[in-house]
Order: sequence, then C-alpha cells, then structure tokens
Amino acid sequence: MSEHFDRYENRPPKSREMALFRELKGIVSVAKARAPALRKQMVGIDIKEIRKRADLVRIPVLRRGDLKELQQEQPPFGGFAATRLGALKRLHVSTNQLFQPEGQARDWWGAARALFAGGARKGDVVVNCLSYHLRPDGHMIESGAHALGCAVISAGDGPIPELLDVIHELQPRIFCGRADYLDQLLYAAKKSNENISCIERALLVGEAINAERRSQFAQQGVIVRQAYALPEVGVVAYETENGAGGVTDGMVVNEGIILEIVKPGENAPAAPGEIGEIVITRLNADYPLLRFGTGDLSALVSGPSECGRTNLRIKGILGKVQPLKAAPVSDGADD
Repeated sequence: MSEHFDRYENRPPKSREMALFRELKGIVSVAKARAPALRKQMVGIDIKEIRKRADLVRIPVLRRGDLKELQQEQPPFGGFAATRLGALKRLHVSTNQLFQPEGQARDWWGAARALFAGGARKGDVVVNCLSYHLRPDGHMIESGAHALGCAVISAGDGPIPELLDVIHELQPRIFCGRADYLDQLLYAAKKSNENISCIERALLVGEAINAERRSQFAQQGVIVRQAYALPEVGVVAYETENGAGGVTDGMVVNEGIILEIVKPGENAPAAPGEIGEIVITRLNADYPLLRFGTGDLSALVSGPSECGRTNLRIKGILGKVQPLKAAPVSDGADD
C-alpha cells in the first residue's frame, strides 16, 4: 500500500510552498473583514509581504492560553471564526473548555489522508472508537472516512461488550481510536473467545506508542499507524509506509498546513533539527488560525521520506512545553 492519496502529496516542495503562501494570502485577505481577532493579530502586517516561512516570524504566535482568554472575552471562538455561527456544521468543546467550530466542507478536518496512509480504502468499514460526546474527535475521523468513501460504525468509546457484538456482525476492517481502547478491545475479544480478526488496520490518535507496543498489536493481527491531531486544527501529521510495508521514520505533515518548529515560548524558529514547539498555520477559510502554538514539542526529520511523499516530517511528539516559572515574591524580610 505505497500509493498516495493524490498528486498533491508528492509534488515538488517548492511548488507546495508557493501554493501554501498563495492560499494563505487569499484566505487572510477575505477573513480579516469577518474575524476581529485575526485583524488584531495582523496589525501592522501586510499579508502580501508574507511570501515565505521566514516572513511568518512577523506574525505573533497565538498560544492555547491566549486563545482561551480571547474566547472568554469574545465567545464562542475568540473572534477568529470567519463563518457565522449558524452557517457552521457542528460546534464542539474540548476537555480544556475551548470551543471549536466545524465547517461544511468535505473532509473539513483533513483526516482522509491519514486514514489512507494507515491502509483504509474506498468501500472499507471503519469502526470509529473516538469520542463523539461534545468533542470533535469522533467527527474528525468520520468526516475523513466519508471523504475516502468508507462506511463508519459510530461506536465512540463506550462499553466494549456491546461493541464486540457489533464488530462480529458488521465486520469492520479499520479501527480508529486510542491505543488503550484497542488494547482493551483485543483483550476482551480474546477473553470472551470473540473473533474480531476482521480488524486488520488501526489508525491511533492520542498517546504515542513505541516499537514494542506496535509489535504487540501486529502479533494480534492489527497493523497500526499513528496520527497527530488537535481539536483546534484537525489532523496535523501522520505515519506512512515505506515500499516494504514498514512504517517510515517520523510523521508526514498534512497538506493545507504550514508547520513550524519554534523556540519554546518564543516567536523565532528553532535551529534545523533542534527540538522546539510545534506552531501551526491552518489554511482554513472558516477558522483561519495563524501561528497557533500547540504546546507540543517535536523536531523536523531531514531528508526525503521513503514513502515518496514530499512534505516536511516531524519526529512525533517529544514532550510538552514547560510553563515559565513565576519569579519568587519577596516577603520584605531582607528589605
């Protein structure tokens, strides 16, 4: 399964860069009139002068804490949504009490590429075990599966015994969810002598897994790939396969995203290969977040991917940005 989702995945890197910044210019030019927070972020900056990655440093990074404050001041989306509330498809809230919109566009979250790289194909049945309760997780993956032409069992992360019966009857080939939930599902199937060997592939979202755990899943008949997804921006990056069927090094950045690695807590880019904070500019006309600081750490992988995709790659998630410690407050004893 070494083929690509479409021709955009293996286009020349220079062509991709030109297209990304051309699209960024078009989206921001239209969205600024509708999104007051975007206008504020771009004060004194002419979007026509943002032509390459080095120019992005002129735009201040928007971090999750900033976004939460802005949402409290100007609910629900902090002034960043360029589409009116009633014209959106869904309204979500994540566990950190941040609100996220979902627009009407096909594969709005950009999940189809990750599913395809994980082995899903048109006509497959996908059992989606990510939560549908208020959060965007389940809808994120489901929209990608529908765009790919798959049927979806909207299982969520509910009770496993009931799910085993559904899997037995509907025979899904693809599992989507968290690694711990897949562990529980496989254990419960073995304990109850339920055959769920129909599940051949899994796209895991959430906590990272190591090589040993990946091998354990493979020994149980499930080939797993991982995706890095965020409720604010959708699918950011995903694992792919090399020609021999093994997993490639790192994760390929999704199309439609400008990913930077910046010095943690700062605005400037990190040195090549250095670990830094993942900062995302999402090219989305409904919710154009510019330079969103994720709080996650990673580093760029050098060289081309064995899978043939030409976009940037990251080394997975290598930790979290540590919050700055407040300076000690004097009690006046030494004054």
